[in-house]
Amino acid sequence: MISDNDETAAGIPALVSRDAPPVSDYHARIGIALGAGAARGWSHIGVLERLQEAGINPSVIAGTSIGALVGGCFASDRLAELKEFALSLTRRRMFSFLDITWGGSGLISGDKLSALLNEHLGEMNFSHTRLPFICIATELMTGHEIWLRDGPLTTAMRGSYALPGVFKPVHRRGKWLIDGAVVNPIPVSACRAMGARLVIAVNLNSDAFGGTVIQQSLVRSAQETSKARKSGNEKASRLRQMVGSKSDPGLTTVLVAAFNITQDRLARSRLAGDPPDISIVPRTPDIGLFEFDKANEAIAAGREAAERSIPDIEYALEILDKVTDA
Repeated sequence: MISDNDETAAGIPALVSRDAPPVSDYHARIGIALGAGAARGWSHIGVLERLQEAGINPSVIAGTSIGALVGGCFASDRLAELKEFALSLTRRRMFSFLDITWGGSGLISGDKLSALLNEHLGEMNFSHTRLPFICIATELMTGHEIWLRDGPLTTAMRGSYALPGVFKPVHRRGKWLIDGAVVNPIPVSACRAMGARLVIAVNLNSDAFGGTVIQQSLVRSAQETSKARKSGNEKASRLRQMVGSKSDPGLTTVLVAAFNITQDRLARSRLAGDPPDISIVPRTPDIGLFEFDKANEAIAAGREAAERSIPDIEYALEILDKVTDA
């Protein structure tokens, strides 16, 4: 793991920022690591909402991919705006944000989504967030894990969710960045580096395999591709062809499904080596990888998962307080 400016100290990434203190200066009580998971990531909104309602407030937060998007908005006090946007998404509106590019390094340039982020976050930097936040990305040319925590917030978010082959890589300070889930799908390690005594991980992939999500997505894609061809909507038809059909999965389905299988295996390995103190696992088997229009279901699943974990979190905090007072 290296920081965005490649500086290291004391055996851990220094993550030195012009605007923020070194990681070693933080003495955090609770850290929340928000994992990657495409459309299932709207579950993070429900998790954070329910924890706050229960008086469980993180001192630091780290996020990968969709977790970086939600985490950054939470750290910037923009979670309510993100929730409003997520709930407003329909399948038609989703397609309006997909600016397809056929000659670049990704099928989607991401400029429309970037413009939307800039509209709501503006020139906000990491130094403007109300609590320390780390955004995980991967350096394309070296495979290094990059921890972003200074500079423009929207650029860091884009780099963290730049799914290989789907979104164009993001250029930042001489590095090409792609999705952080390539190297660290659930950034428990970043929370620990920021000094969190109790780390809560939100894992979006534990129930995603066994065929359910991918097969259901393919069935729906087959039906929608047929409808699009019949309607004569050329743009919609080409988009659905990229996703594919039940008998012939499209390019994006193959890329994302393979990526998520790899991500799931990597997450299990990393969590085994550095387990969180508490795992929150939203149950979202019926939400496909691209079904961002199912925000209502995902948010509800996040709230339910957080509700199940609150007794364990409160018990862990009691023990932590006793140890601290001793």
